[in-house]
Amino acid sequence: MPNAKHNNRILKKSFRSKVAFRLAGTCVLGCLTGYLFFDSPYWMAGIWTALGTAALFYETVRFVEQSERKLTAFLQSLNQNDFSVTFSENEKSNDYDLHQAFNQLNDTFRNLRSEKESQHQLLQVVVEHAAVPLICFEESNNEVYLINDAAKNLFQIPFLQTVDSLWRVDRSLPDFLKEVQDGEKSSFRIVQRGKTIDLSVTSRHLKFREKNLKLIALTDVSSELAAKESEAWQKLLRVLTHEISNSAIPLSTLSSYIFEMVSNSESEDRRLTPEERTDMLDSLRTIDQRSKSLKEFVQNFRSVNQIPEPVLVKIPVGEIISEVTRLFTPELNKQNIVLHAANGHGSCNIYADKNLTMQVLINLMKNAIESMSNYIEGKDIHIEVGREGNRYVNINVSDTGCGIAAEDIDQIFVPFYSTKKGGSGIGLSISQQIMQKQKGNIMVRSSPGNGSVFTLNFTC
Repeated sequence: MPNAKHNNRILKKSFRSKVAFRLAGTCVLGCLTGYLFFDSPYWMAGIWTALGTAALFYETVRFVEQSERKLTAFLQSLNQNDFSVTFSENEKSNDYDLHQAFNQLNDTFRNLRSEKESQHQLLQVVVEHAAVPLICFEESNNEVYLINDAAKNLFQIPFLQTVDSLWRVDRSLPDFLKEVQDGEKSSFRIVQRGKTIDLSVTSRHLKFREKNLKLIALTDVSSELAAKESEAWQKLLRVLTHEISNSAIPLSTLSSYIFEMVSNSESEDRRLTPEERTDMLDSLRTIDQRSKSLKEFVQNFRSVNQIPEPVLVKIPVGEIISEVTRLFTPELNKQNIVLHAANGHGSCNIYADKNLTMQVLINLMKNAIESMSNYIEGKDIHIEVGREGNRYVNINVSDTGCGIAAEDIDQIFVPFYSTKKGGSGIGLSISQQIMQKQKGNIMVRSSPGNGSVFTLNFTC
């Protein structure tokens, strides 16, 4: 680029000097012609100077027009992407500098086009060999602009002209791909050759050559989901085994004890002694309590699996926070807990089911209050609202309670797992399922002795 600027300055200087020289010569000859005609007896010489003036003026016009024609031809070749045009670089020619500049610009544009084509070819190779299936289509007519080999292998198709043709893979797939929103992770399940494939789908809108394109990325997460599902089942089975064992073993032991007691009295043909009757009544009372506990456990298990489908509507965050604040004000005053609720977020809206979201916030507030039950002072709960980009809103519920141990942090969302004495262990599990059904998320950060922060993530 510095060389091009230097050559441009030289070209301007050379062209200016040549035109100035011709104009100066024309003016001098014109003045001389006037002198010879009107102030000198050598008027015959004036005829020759007049012819010279006309010839020099014509040469000046011809030179400028010729340079203009060459410039026009050069610009037209650029407009048509034709860089094969070359100009003679004869050093004796008057247009040597101009021709040299044109040829240098041609070389520059030719190199730029070659580099651009190389980058385009590299991008094509990268996209074609990318492990992630990609589909790019025009939204106006659903015509596929690009589909890579990974996507063809995923859908078992040799080519794809329109997105609507994907109905052969799954009838609802074309409409699903059209409705996926930017920045939103969605899931879709297809069956190929008897194998179920779970896909994580994301999209981005692009504008290319005045076309509105939609780029879809599909990731096969079947193995990851299977691993997580297996891990979740193992955690759940451990909890179920623990809870059932806690009830079943005492029931078995006590029932065996009563059976043995009654059998001994019958074999000895005698009535039960008062002490034996008392032991039997205590054992039956314990069996009754453990049976009720087991029944309650089964009911809780049903509630975990019977969460209603949410009805997502736009809700002001301030409205939900105000209702939660009013609901817990008496309990907070009784426990001497200071609540710091977010202000100034009345215009911040989220897409959620109001009743289910209230259920989640109520559960988090109860947990926060219980985590500070052994504290006398310094008991605070903060409810804060913050935006995450343009599409998400976070509600943070934090406390200054006892916190959660590191070994428990990964277990608290497992059904029936509880770190509280007498806790059912279903509150956070239900809260997580509610947030997932609302296309949101719930996250936790905690430090033992320093409290916990639960974050609810919503779309807005």
